[in-house]
Amino acid sequence: MRRKGGAGKSAAGKSGAGKTAAKTAGGEVTEKAKDSTRSTSVKKAAAEEGRRTTGRRVAAAPQNPAWLAPTAVVCLVLGLLYLVTYYISAGQLPLPIGDWNLAAGFGVLLVGGGMLMFWK
Repeated sequence: MRRKGGAGKSAAGKSGAGKTAAKTAGGEVTEKAKDSTRSTSVKKAAAEEGRRTTGRRVAAAPQNPAWLAPTAVVCLVLGLLYLVTYYISAGQLPLPIGDWNLAAGFGVLLVGGGMLMFWK
């Protein structure tokens, strides 16, 4: 036995009435231009979406402390100057610890680079 309207439902479901992309005469699918205000507030939109679906508020990302970037740059410059001083003085300066001066200079550089990982 055949159901009445069974073929009609499958034909209506395949017609593509719910699609939003438009096809041109050549059969290519065109895309709508992106909204310029949307790209700047992606985090806000994600937080709003999360609040709507779960009913909970999502914490906004905290701002950087004002001291983070300048301190990281100072550490990078000091580490570089430490290493340059060690090489120019042929190991006599800045401290009489021998080749451990290399470890100290690179350690200061790593501290500055590690601080920049948290910079947003």
